[in-house]
Amino acid sequence: MSSSSADPALTIVVGSNGARGSVERCLAALDPQLDGDVEVIVCESEASPDEVRRRFPSARFLERKGALVPELWRDGIEEARGELVALTISSMLPAPDWVATARRLLTAADAVGGAIDPADGLRVRDWAEYYCRYARDMRPFEEHACADLPGDNAVYSKGALEPVRGAYRDGFWEPEVHRALLERSGRLRHDPTLVVYQGRSAGIAAFTRQRLRHGRLYGHQRGARFSAARNAAGVLGAPLVPFLMTFRVVRRVTQKRRHRLKALVALPLIFYFNLAWAAAEAKGHLEMLTRRE
Repeated sequence: MSSSSADPALTIVVGSNGARGSVERCLAALDPQLDGDVEVIVCESEASPDEVRRRFPSARFLERKGALVPELWRDGIEEARGELVALTISSMLPAPDWVATARRLLTAADAVGGAIDPADGLRVRDWAEYYCRYARDMRPFEEHACADLPGDNAVYSKGALEPVRGAYRDGFWEPEVHRALLERSGRLRHDPTLVVYQGRSAGIAAFTRQRLRHGRLYGHQRGARFSAARNAAGVLGAPLVPFLMTFRVVRRVTQKRRHRLKALVALPLIFYFNLAWAAAEAKGHLEMLTRRE
C-alpha cells in the first residue's frame, strides 16, 4: 500500500490471546496493507518466538506477562502515536482492505466497530467460542449507531479517547469506554464493511479461564454502579443467565440464516461457556454486595 498525505496516521494494537501461531497469521494479513503512516504494536501476555519478531521488524512487541486483553489494549493505546487507534486480537485475520476501511470510516465517527465473521477451518470448540462472543457481529447487518461495539474489531479517534482515559485506567473494557464516549456525545457506529475473520482459538481450557476472569470483572464493574438490591438480584438470578445467553445466540444465528448447523453442533459447548460466565459474574456481584456491607 502506498502512503497518501490525506491518510491519517493509524496505530494498530494487537492483543495476543496465546493461540499458537496466531500472531504470525494476523501480522501476515496486515503486512501488505501497511504504509509509512501505520504502526503496529503487538501487546502480549506471553512473548512470541524470536522468528516471528524477526519476520515482522516493523511491528513493536510489548510483553505484559499474565495481562488480560483489555489491559494489553490499554498499554498499547498509551504507546500509540497515530491519530487513529485500531484494536484487534491475534486470532483475528483482518480483511485485505481493513486498514483503508478503518481510515475511511473514522472520518464520520469517533468510534466504529466492524463485522467479525468465522474463518475457514474452525473446529467445534472454535465455533462455540465464536458464537458466544460474536454472534451479534456476524454479517449480515446494516450500518447503524451502536454503543455495543466489538473491541476485537474496532477503530477509535485518539482525540476522542484522550478525554475518557479514566474509563480505561484499569483496562480497555469496551462497555465502560463506550459509555464514557456517549456521555461526551461521541459518535459510535457499527459498520459491516470493516471486516475481520476469527481464526482458531487457544482451546477450551484457555477460553474457560478467560470467561471466568472476564465474567467476574464484569460483575464488579456493573456492581459498582448497582444498589445492594440489584447486586443481590444479580446473584439470585445467575441460574437463568446461561439459558438466556444461549437463547440469544440461537435467535441471532436463526435470524441471520448462516451457519445454523454449526451452531447446533456447538450448542453444548456454547451453554458450558455461558455457564462459566454466569457463575463468574454472579461471584463478582456477590463480592460487590459483601464489600458494600
